[in-house]
Amino acid sequence: MRTVLLLTTLLLSLSTYAQQRRRDDDTSHYRNVPVPAHLLPIERAFGSSSIGSVYFYGGKRLSSPYSLEIPFYELNDPDVSHHFQAFRTLTTLSRLTAIAPLAYILLTSNRNNGTYWSVYGGSIAASLTLAIIGNGQVSKAVTRYNEMLRQPRVSISAAQTPITGQFAVGAGLSWSF
Repeated sequence: MRTVLLLTTLLLSLSTYAQQRRRDDDTSHYRNVPVPAHLLPIERAFGSSSIGSVYFYGGKRLSSPYSLEIPFYELNDPDVSHHFQAFRTLTTLSRLTAIAPLAYILLTSNRNNGTYWSVYGGSIAASLTLAIIGNGQVSKAVTRYNEMLRQPRVSISAAQTPITGQFAVGAGLSWSF
């Protein structure tokens, strides 16, 4: 019973540490490289909950939050990457806590039924808690991703005109997606 309590405390403290490890730097909202123009916003379906959300990218429903890895990778933002990595870690820990009842059965010689149900209930509670915190992390990553896409995009281009063959220089500003 002590090991279950110790394991649960350790997992919850790791998840709290992952949430507090957010960068507090004022310059984190500025980028040295422009946001790629081909990236589309990520939409969250109405009615999604913290237990599980449904996301849409480019009007297409994504099968899981793991499908968001490609747009997150292409954005190359440290905050988005951090939140997504925290989501992956917490989801893995959530799945590993489901092994606790099996480990209890295999490793203990004491077959106390009450202790088993305590381990089983504790593993379900820990697994759900970690999954909810992990889904919150992916939601933060989506929010940051969409904020980065909303930043103004400034560009300068030069193109050859078809009639005269001379180069024309132009500047552009895009404010929204």
